[in-house]
Amino acid sequence: MEEKIEEVVKQYPVQLIGKRRIRGAILLEAKEGLFTLVHYKEGDRRLLFQERVKQELIRQGYPFVDEGIRNNNQELLSKDSMGNRWLLKRWYTGRECNLREESDIVQATGHLARLHTLMSCPANDTEELWEDEIASEKDLEVLLERHMREMKRVYNYIRGKKKRNEMEICILNLFQKFYDQAGFANLYISEIDYHSLFSQCIKERRVYHGSYNYHNIIFQEKQIITTNFDRADLGIQIVDLYDFLRKIMEKNGWDIRQGIQILDAYQKIRPLEKREAKLLYVLLLFPEKFWKQINFYYNGRKSWMSVKNYDKLLKIESQEEKRRNFLTEAKRLLF
Repeated sequence: MEEKIEEVVKQYPVQLIGKRRIRGAILLEAKEGLFTLVHYKEGDRRLLFQERVKQELIRQGYPFVDEGIRNNNQELLSKDSMGNRWLLKRWYTGRECNLREESDIVQATGHLARLHTLMSCPANDTEELWEDEIASEKDLEVLLERHMREMKRVYNYIRGKKKRNEMEICILNLFQKFYDQAGFANLYISEIDYHSLFSQCIKERRVYHGSYNYHNIIFQEKQIITTNFDRADLGIQIVDLYDFLRKIMEKNGWDIRQGIQILDAYQKIRPLEKREAKLLYVLLLFPEKFWKQINFYYNGRKSWMSVKNYDKLLKIESQEEKRRNFLTEAKRLLF
């Protein structure tokens, strides 16, 4: 592996000083600065898209991204002797966003709002790159309907068992409450003209990050660096805020004050339009954590009970009252 890395690095205009493994990549220290070397397995079009998004951010005055570095042949990807493809990206020193630190959360939320005002796909890219890819897998209405079917499938499977373990009994006891929430979310999304909003976002070439979490938000002195645009895509940007908000709320016990603070921090910079606000509420209402846990159960080994997953299910149950209280307050604020 060491020889393979050096073989790849030689293809770039950098002078290597040292290297070490980090999460999902190899960190390289060179005379020209810090870089990460990533084994790239996605398609060429996706790489071209995410790099153009980053270049658009740089053009608009935000250069703090992990842009891809072209090799000596002016190509973004380099191959080793085995044919594996590698991507070299610029990297930064700093610390990850701390989801327990209120000031970090507020700053990261405001930063997301600013990113959303800048993130777009250059005018000629929609036709060139995404003509055949704006499809049903991006349709949240279709996705919610599918998740409801998956929830019902798990319920019917457990109901049909003669012997049930503690986790399965817990799923049955919680099911109707969360299934009803999913049903209301599915109903509300049909009432907010979701497809019109989606079409507008595509027409305006809006881009969302797709993985805006604490791993990809680096604080460096007075700057915030944004990394890993691998899942960036054309679409409704509010899904970034939903993902970021939900994970913070789950980690911090659905604290109402903190949740409202996040919504306020975002809207001070980028106010939500009416359809976006309603869609955000729909996504928060859908019991994604419950769906994930029971779907994981269904697709895994059922001959034994995972204590870890059972504990997660119990945590979902214990947090539900606070979650419902937050949803009530969020609905009042958003609507």
